[in-house]
Amino acid sequence: MFKQQFIRRRGGIASSRSVPASRLGLLGATAAVALALAGCRSDSGVTGSIVPTDYRVRHPIALTYAPTTLDVFLSRNMAGLDARQAEDVRAFAADYRRTGRGPLTMLVPNDPTAGAASQRAASAVRSALSAAGVGPAFLQVQRYPGGANGLANPIRLSYAKMQAKVASECGTWRSDISGNPASTEGWQNTPHYDFGCSYQTMLANQVEDPIDLQRARQEDRADVLRRMKVFDDARKGTDPSTSWKTEAAKVTGSSGGN
Repeated sequence: MFKQQFIRRRGGIASSRSVPASRLGLLGATAAVALALAGCRSDSGVTGSIVPTDYRVRHPIALTYAPTTLDVFLSRNMAGLDARQAEDVRAFAADYRRTGRGPLTMLVPNDPTAGAASQRAASAVRSALSAAGVGPAFLQVQRYPGGANGLANPIRLSYAKMQAKVASECGTWRSDISGNPASTEGWQNTPHYDFGCSYQTMLANQVEDPIDLQRARQEDRADVLRRMKVFDDARKGTDPSTSWKTEAAKVTGSSGGN
C-alpha cells in the first residue's frame, strides 16, 4: 500500500511519519464538504426580528414643511371680529411672520346665501392681518364652495411652516401583546411596535423651534459682571458661589371652637 511521508515540527525538531493514502482521501473529501457548507452559510450578523427595538429608530421625528391653519368663524350679523377671534388672528399673523414660508392664503366661502356678510367678514380679517403686519403683498385670497343646511362656513387662514412630526403612524398594532398562549410573540421579550410613538409625537408637538432637534442654539454673551465677581472672589480666596437666604414662611391664624 502506497504511503506518503509528511514532515512536521515538534518542539523545534523535525520528525516524519507515514500516512495511509485512504486517510488522505477522507481528509480531502471532508475539506471539500466544509468549503461547500461555508459558501452556503448565511450572514450571522442578522438574527431574529429586523424590527428595531429602540422606539427612537422605529418612530423617528422628522422635519417637514406642513400647513398650519386657523378657522375664523363669523356671524352674519357681526360687523367685524369679536375680541376672542381678533386675538387669534393677531397671534396667527405673528407666528406667520416669524416662521412662515411662502404666502398666507385666505380661503373665503363662496356662499350665495351669505351675500354681503361674507364680504364684510373677509374685509374684517384682512384688516386684522394688516394691523398685525401682514399686508396685501403677502396675502392670497381664494374661494371654496360653502356648505349648505345652515352650516358654519369659516374663513380659513393657512400657510406652510417647518414642523416636527413623527415619520411613522401611531396606533399600528402589528403583534398580539395580550399574552395569548397560542401566540409565540410574547416569548421574544421585546417592546411592541407602537411603543414610544405617542411619546415621540408629544415631544415633537412641544418643541418651539423644530431646528432645535437638529442642532443646538448659539450661546448668548457671558455675564461680564458675574464673571468679574467670580474672579474677584477667587483672588480673595472666598467661595464664589451664590448664597441664597431663605426664611420659613410664618403662618398665623386663630382657631375657634364651636
